[in-house]
Amino acid sequence: MTHVQCELAMEALAGLLNEFRHGNIVALSAEKKGMERHAGSLSARWNDRFPGFPIDDFPYTSFRGEYYRKHRDAHLKDIIVRLLADRGGETIIVNPACVFGRHACHLAARLPHVKVIGTDIDPRCFQMYRVLRLGSLPGNFTFVKDNIFAPQLDVQPTAVVFFGACGAVSDGALDYAIASGAKYVMCRTCCHDNIGGNVTVTARPNPMNRIFRFKNWVYDRMRKMPKYTGFYFSPGYTPSAYPRSAAGRHLSTTDEFLAVARDSADSDICRAIIDLDRYLHLAEQGFRVEYQGELLVAERV
Repeated sequence: MTHVQCELAMEALAGLLNEFRHGNIVALSAEKKGMERHAGSLSARWNDRFPGFPIDDFPYTSFRGEYYRKHRDAHLKDIIVRLLADRGGETIIVNPACVFGRHACHLAARLPHVKVIGTDIDPRCFQMYRVLRLGSLPGNFTFVKDNIFAPQLDVQPTAVVFFGACGAVSDGALDYAIASGAKYVMCRTCCHDNIGGNVTVTARPNPMNRIFRFKNWVYDRMRKMPKYTGFYFSPGYTPSAYPRSAAGRHLSTTDEFLAVARDSADSDICRAIIDLDRYLHLAEQGFRVEYQGELLVAERV
């Protein structure tokens, strides 16, 4: 990770935190200006290295943005294929929190020489996908039931990838990649409101906000049921685990990050704050990182 990249990420995080502290969030014009002002240099670096990002899908905190996340997933898959297609030797992709396993199967089909393992704590969605899928699963794809908060998978992945992992599940997957010695981490984060076990969203009178509040009502009920232990929340990712990075802890506090999380249902700036802290956490663990709109691509150096 270069000093320049760390400086750019820290400056972006500090600037977006300042926008949050001054209440320059939620309004579309303020969000767009704030993101361009503070994260524009990081976006430019991404676009230079990985052209084709679907930039017109802003804002993400909208029905349109949520619906078209499939465009960001497609862009991320293109990057994964590009970086892994020509690797020699055994290459293993692990996709934690794979849910249906659909994205992992897509990658397996495009990278037939790569072993792709999809994992999830609950196999029912994958079992449904396997039944409903037209055609057989790729021969190089395997599903394994596993809890990303306490992973038991006995492989060393070349790359850890995921396409939306709620709140702390993203952090568990990132830490799994770090601990497992993976060369790459390539992912799209989601549900930033759920970091630190948070299930509270700042109430605002719009449909997307209501959906997030309903989701968190469900998550809160699940958290209290023993059969859902390990789903979405973990004692290893309590509020005190945030900010994740040393740089983030220098710039902010746990209380502020939880306040950011509660506003993230309606704010791209708040989502970016949480993801840039993850960026710096990966950088501090020896990765070169690129960031763009909920996507992270990191390579161990």
